[in-house]
Amino acid sequence: MSDVNIHVARPADFVGRDGQLADLRSAFESARTGAPATVLVGGEAGIGKSRLAEEFTAEAAQGGARVVVGRSVPLDGEGPAFAPIVGVVRGLYQEFGARELLDMAGPGGEVLGSLLPELGDGVGHGGGAEGRGRLYEVVTSLLERVAAERALVVVLEDLQWADSPTRDLLRFMVRGLRGARLMLLATYRTDELHRGHPLRSLLAELDRLRQVHRIDVPRLGLDDVAVQVRGVLGREVARDHIERIHERSEGIPFFVEELAYVDDGCGCTELPESLRDLLLVRIEPLSEDTQRLLRLMSAGGNRVEHAVLAYVSSKSTHDLESALREAVSGGAVVVDGDGYAFRHALLREALHDDMLPGEHARMHARYAEALEERPELMPNTPTAAEIAHHWYSAHDVERAFRWSLTAAGELVQSYAHATARLMLERALELWDHVAEPAQIAGGDRVDLLARAANEAYEAGDHDRAMSLLKESLRLVDEDTEPARMGWLLTRLANVQSRDGRPGAIEALERGLRLIPADATSAAWRAEALDRLAMMLMLAWRFDDALEVADEAEEMSRTAGLDHLVASARITRGTVWVHTDPEHAVPEIKRARPVALAEPRHLLRYYVNLSDVYHISGRYSDAVELATEGYQRSKELGRKRTVGSIMVGNAVEPLLAVGNWERAERLIRRGLELEAPVNHERHVRTLHGWLLLWRGDVDAAARVLDELTSTGSRRVVLPQDGHLVARLSIDVALAQGDPTRAWAALVDVIGADGSSPLAAGYDLPLMFGGAQALGARVRQGAADVSADLRLVRELTERFAGTWPGTVWPSLVDAELAGHGGDDPAAWANALDAVRAAEGPAHLVPYAAFRRSRALIDTDDRHGAAEALREAAAACDELGAGLYRRWVDDLSRRANLPLRAATSADGSSVDGEPLPGLTAREREVLRLVAEGRSNREIGEALFITAKTASVHVSNILAKLGVTGRGEAAAVAHQAGLLSRAAS
Repeated sequence: MSDVNIHVARPADFVGRDGQLADLRSAFESARTGAPATVLVGGEAGIGKSRLAEEFTAEAAQGGARVVVGRSVPLDGEGPAFAPIVGVVRGLYQEFGARELLDMAGPGGEVLGSLLPELGDGVGHGGGAEGRGRLYEVVTSLLERVAAERALVVVLEDLQWADSPTRDLLRFMVRGLRGARLMLLATYRTDELHRGHPLRSLLAELDRLRQVHRIDVPRLGLDDVAVQVRGVLGREVARDHIERIHERSEGIPFFVEELAYVDDGCGCTELPESLRDLLLVRIEPLSEDTQRLLRLMSAGGNRVEHAVLAYVSSKSTHDLESALREAVSGGAVVVDGDGYAFRHALLREALHDDMLPGEHARMHARYAEALEERPELMPNTPTAAEIAHHWYSAHDVERAFRWSLTAAGELVQSYAHATARLMLERALELWDHVAEPAQIAGGDRVDLLARAANEAYEAGDHDRAMSLLKESLRLVDEDTEPARMGWLLTRLANVQSRDGRPGAIEALERGLRLIPADATSAAWRAEALDRLAMMLMLAWRFDDALEVADEAEEMSRTAGLDHLVASARITRGTVWVHTDPEHAVPEIKRARPVALAEPRHLLRYYVNLSDVYHISGRYSDAVELATEGYQRSKELGRKRTVGSIMVGNAVEPLLAVGNWERAERLIRRGLELEAPVNHERHVRTLHGWLLLWRGDVDAAARVLDELTSTGSRRVVLPQDGHLVARLSIDVALAQGDPTRAWAALVDVIGADGSSPLAAGYDLPLMFGGAQALGARVRQGAADVSADLRLVRELTERFAGTWPGTVWPSLVDAELAGHGGDDPAAWANALDAVRAAEGPAHLVPYAAFRRSRALIDTDDRHGAAEALREAAAACDELGAGLYRRWVDDLSRRANLPLRAATSADGSSVDGEPLPGLTAREREVLRLVAEGRSNREIGEALFITAKTASVHVSNILAKLGVTGRGEAAAVAHQAGLLSRAAS
């Protein structure tokens, strides 16, 4: 519907919430226009969060919106995986049916079967991060497509009870939702968020996003309490009565209602001393049989099916219905479909806490037996985690152990790795109390520790994974079980490397020395070798990486692991781009068939190859490949995960070719999504560059400060450190501090250049160092001969195997005469940048430097021409930093940025169009003949894009607005007649 009016009347006892309801309406109005909004509603237990949500969603539904609700289960994170998300998907399934719902879910939609068995088995989509990422992507896409039909409100109740997978998926959805008429409304209890509660960090993270709104539901004031009490009792109430209720309830609406009932209906002269006693007051008038039934119900959760309650209570139909009728009429529970729900979760908690220890165990045991023996009593098949929870609460160690292990396997199939880890750790806790734990678990304690560590790793909890692995290593004897020790060390190294911890390479090397190179260990060894080759490549230990990659490929072939054969080729090609560029691309392309067939290798193939294209100067190829990778990830249902990194990998070559507008859009998108740390840092670095080149030096400096001040235990990879160093150099130079710029270079390459270096990253870095040296010389620095030798030697070393002359030519120009004052050198550098068609920002820079060098040689005419070219290139790109430099030089040197021409288009001194270069005069002549950019390119043997750049420069220099005016100037200047003669 195009218009949703959600202003309707409300019951009189819904008081004191007009402001919060207005905030919800405002957020929904934004969402309804296609800007997804997330609203986090927080407040104490009993404050009325659910009631507020119900009021709002009733209005939204009446106005035409679709509403779906999912609720968390109060089982301390041990309940069904993704419980509130399952509730949402189930609500949509009931409305649309399986076929239509899967169609709306899009590519990979079958993975929804891991949440809802009615939609399939959800198997076959890859485990770990791959499967979890696809599930998150599919759920998010499903909600977007449902919202395309009409506005959608998704309510997630009681996040304080949500499991870790639900919190992760919520984080993903909030960041990933785009262009949908969708509002997420999540409630949580603020009084349960103790310092270490995992929801606290998520709320703080989401709070920083502009699409997220927080609503804190406050306590009621005295006047609002008076209105509520009158609404509850249906009559006027004395002021002192209101004041007593307000004081005892402290303005919490649920307690206001309970106190109104107690003070009015139970004949009590004294109000209860504690809130727990207050809640139980409503229960005390009920018969003992009904009270026992309510305590039994509390062991089953906030809501219990009638069939389940009948089974666990063992009551006759008459006795059960009699007790339930009394409980309902007494206001303790309400009828909810085919079951019964407590009127408020606080009442259920009070009853559960009121049980005696033996009673607590017996009642949980009855639920465990019911779920185990009669699962058909539940409308939805009970999960192993629920059964394990009840057996554990019943103190039945043997069955709790068995069901915890079963639950872990079930949860892994649902991609709920964090909850699976909890189940495995529960089994470890019970290990010493079980008769034959190894026989039941199918392995010893070390195996179970390793399983738990793997689930922690897959859930992204690397700290916990390392703790569990270190404990398993402590229990293994290296002398008697060397291969096992080696395998555990490789697992530890994998976690260390993924989390950027030191010692990963050393742990892998030690592990490989312990794993025998025989057929029985081939798979273990191949996997470890592949990981080591990648890590050595990333550490820029290229010779070692190539040696290990060769062994990895051979061992992988022996083990029949084609995906690891492909991985070794990608590693080898990525190394070769720095040492043997000619063979780098063909080597990586050998991995393409497997990469396309194996989604888990999709990312590495496209990212590495597009990076190889970029650093070797094939910018258009880099953009094209990254775009292809994005399209492929869309087809696989991974556009927000793998696809976001593919898009991010297109930013740097887009900057290089001068498409800064598109690059900026992708940067913004990349920063909004939760990319891996190294990719996120890369995008932030590129953002800093774009800000700098556009002229916002202060903003670029702030980005740099964020990149360099976020110290942690992470090991910064050389490629990351060198990219940040380049930004540091550029910011320092823009701020007029070449000494700091040089220090940034030395910090990453070492005073003697002895740190690990890579041609593709360090040739641009040598240019930055040359800029800093040239500026230091111009500022009158003392002897810099050693620094000059270092930059020249490293440049020559890298240039020996590097395609193209862009960076060496720029270094030569910066260091010519030590101060970069040779016009010929800058002309050569400018030609090199143009021939390579990038990096685009270096065109105005080199033209500007050439102009400055020409001024030093007293060639004012040439200097003016070069400066005008620099200005035009700056304007074409939007390079505000260099344009300021150009304008400043124009003023100081008294060089006008527009050529003075007479009425016939010639210069005032008789030279035709002196503001244009010879090449630009040729282009202008063809423009005057009516040629298109493509035709100009064919005539002059240049690309159509280069012709377009020339045309834009010509229009700027002539001060005209279009090709027609430029043609008129050419005719007036006699350019066509000269060409003909």
